[in-house]
Amino acid sequence: MRAAADVRAAAVAATAVLALALPACGDAAPRLAGDRGAKTPAGPRIVRRIEPADLIPADLDLVVRVDVARMRAGLGQAAADALARRALDGSPDDLLERALRRADVVWLGLRLADLEEGDRVVVVEGPMAGLTPDPERWEPVPAAQGGVSVFDRRGVDRGGGATARADTARIVALGDRAVALASAVEASSVARVLRDGPDARRGDPAAEGIVSLDLRARRLPPALERRFPSIGALVAGVDRVRAVASLHDDGVRLDAEIVGVDAAGAGRARRFLEVLRDNVEDERHVALMKALSIEQVERAVRLRWHLPAAVVLSLLSAG
Repeated sequence: MRAAADVRAAAVAATAVLALALPACGDAAPRLAGDRGAKTPAGPRIVRRIEPADLIPADLDLVVRVDVARMRAGLGQAAADALARRALDGSPDDLLERALRRADVVWLGLRLADLEEGDRVVVVEGPMAGLTPDPERWEPVPAAQGGVSVFDRRGVDRGGGATARADTARIVALGDRAVALASAVEASSVARVLRDGPDARRGDPAAEGIVSLDLRARRLPPALERRFPSIGALVAGVDRVRAVASLHDDGVRLDAEIVGVDAAGAGRARRFLEVLRDNVEDERHVALMKALSIEQVERAVRLRWHLPAAVVLSLLSAG
């Protein structure tokens, strides 16, 4: 997938260079004798290529990226499918289940404050040719972008009513290469990023490892801050969390960075993690927790943790 991302980046760069070069050449070059009346064709000169991750709006503060293709290669088909189902446990969406079977990469955007309500956007990248929604349940709506198809669920309350809020309300297909499924509340946000382009502050997990995440921390609600002041202070001191889990022959390595709003906020996060690491009572987990490396550099707290293969397999088989 890294090679594919490089190819996509090169294509975007080449398009930008051509877009800048062609108009300039047209202005500088002399016109042919029979071309005095020629006019520049109307319409846009650049068609913006929409990348799958661009469809995640910035109001979703947690974005998780799962490299399903790499997971299948490293863990096997059954384990990869089990993890995908567990990540979307309880989803009744048949189209999403079919898309996951074809997935190479999956992005899941969530709003932590509304986890129970189910506000989310799921983007699945992979060979999606022939994956079409049921016309009895979905109706096509106009899309301004070429190569993009949009479908809205028939009869869904766009205001996010209690019976429909967690259901998929809008489907966006990027040709045959990706499909996005947005819940009722997020349908308008997805429409906006399609129209205006990707949000600058959207969650953008690293395209590395088998799982990566990007979390923009938000303060607890005032009632919870009053009830749990120490936890409230801890959360309020964190600005962003990024993490990558990479598969190795002897297990999984977790690399994470917690960025505090200032050095004091980062220090509170570091001390909290050190207390968790150093006060494990179960002897079976002492050695595992001691393997967790924690260090602070100014506003950043960096973690590195190696999980042995036996522990990873036990976690995969749990439940």
